[in-house]
Amino acid sequence: MTARVTRVVATVVLAYALALFPVFSTAEDKSKAPDWSKYTLVTDLVGEVQSADEKKLTLRVTWYETQVQGGNNRRPPLTGNNRNFRNPYAPNMNRPKVTVKERHHDYVLEFLPESLVRTKTLPPKYDEKNRRVNYTAKELQELRSPPGVVGYAASVNDLRPGTVVEVWLVRDKNIPAAKATEDDLRIKYVLILSSEPNPLNNVEKAEKKGKN
Repeated sequence: MTARVTRVVATVVLAYALALFPVFSTAEDKSKAPDWSKYTLVTDLVGEVQSADEKKLTLRVTWYETQVQGGNNRRPPLTGNNRNFRNPYAPNMNRPKVTVKERHHDYVLEFLPESLVRTKTLPPKYDEKNRRVNYTAKELQELRSPPGVVGYAASVNDLRPGTVVEVWLVRDKNIPAAKATEDDLRIKYVLILSSEPNPLNNVEKAEKKGKN
């Protein structure tokens, strides 16, 4: 009788352990940085969120266009890794030392299953009495996870219209650089720089006002 009870208990314990194993494995996987070995970085740029969902992000990028005779309104290709975009957090907003005009273009960018949304700074934390308090060491460690990734954890829900973000774009390594198009680009990271409305939308208003 004792041996039978022992076997039953051992079977139940084993079944319980096996049932929990996937849960523990999943939790461990979430603490690891995504594997980007099959992708190559193409460019990073700063812009303003127009809309976002689980599948895609519409990003408005304001470019500096050098004023030359016969210039046009051609949208700069992201595959060219152009660096003349407006960055409100760079010295002199990244503006080149030549006569330029600001013009913005919208890009629809797709997320990958591995894509991460992060934030450069954490929002203030308050207790039940609405008093500002510090994050605990455990909370900070969890928000910084996975290790080796920029910033703190955030979500697509934080990508509200007007949010200023830095976006890293990658392409599959199987696609040669010479044949890559914008449709081949995917989002690696979205880093929230500020949730305050960015005056990039005022560019178009200023341009229209100047024409009147």
